[in-house]
Amino acid sequence: MSGLAGLVAVAAYACALLGISLIRSRGPEARFEMTDAATVAAPRVSLPRRAFDTLGRWGAPLAMLTLRSEGARRKARRRIDSAGRPGGLITVEDYARRKGGFMLGGGAVALYLLVTGSLLGALAAFAFGYLAVDVVLDGRGRRRQGQIDRDLPDFLDVLSVCISAGIAFRPAMGRVAEAIGGPVADEVQTALRQIALGAPRREAFQALRERNTSEALGTFVSAFLQAEELGVPLADALVDLATDMRREAAQRARRRAQNAVPRVSLVVIVTILPAAVLLILGSLLINVDIGGLG
Repeated sequence: MSGLAGLVAVAAYACALLGISLIRSRGPEARFEMTDAATVAAPRVSLPRRAFDTLGRWGAPLAMLTLRSEGARRKARRRIDSAGRPGGLITVEDYARRKGGFMLGGGAVALYLLVTGSLLGALAAFAFGYLAVDVVLDGRGRRRQGQIDRDLPDFLDVLSVCISAGIAFRPAMGRVAEAIGGPVADEVQTALRQIALGAPRREAFQALRERNTSEALGTFVSAFLQAEELGVPLADALVDLATDMRREAAQRARRRAQNAVPRVSLVVIVTILPAAVLLILGSLLINVDIGGLG
């Protein structure tokens, strides 16, 4: 009974932290929001957010212990960029504060459940506190990169039309990004801002490829850099690239459908087949009873 109560407490704790995270999230459009601190008043911060921020500052050194190596920091940086820097996560230090807050909260709940005798609940609370931020970022990253794969061919088609109409490459990318929106537009606008600040175009696009795990976006960057080096007409290259991306997307969809067949069969075997067997056995037993009475 104590184990069930511990799991219920962990679930309530997880829902509360998820609610706080959703409240704090301002969306991707807030990433490049510029405010003048001298003229704009500081926004009011709610009590739960202040408490969570304080918990994060206390737990940040604990989380930084897991980020001591350069590989771990690079992996955290990649997680943040791939997910689109949600909920104000911009730097690795922000990630450490968020993860540290969850680790301290999960540890406190785990300690309480351990004292009350719920070992299973304590382990679940500790695991949740340690893995929650990474799991959420990975999930958002997969969804965002999938959206990039779906939106990029349309982006390239419109960009090709703009370039064929005589618009220069950078203004064309900016206009198409503003018109289409979404994660592709966010990444393109980031690259254009880096170029406007003085970064070489090649380095800005290489950084665009490194920030994302989308194969389609990586293919676009590689094809663009190669076309720039070889002098290939960019509009034709973009059209061909969009066609290839749609063909690859169709092949991936067919592979996912093929991989789903064994899973569907497993679901049928586990759920429908036992019910059918029970129905048959029940019918036979009923017939036997009726025959015996007759």
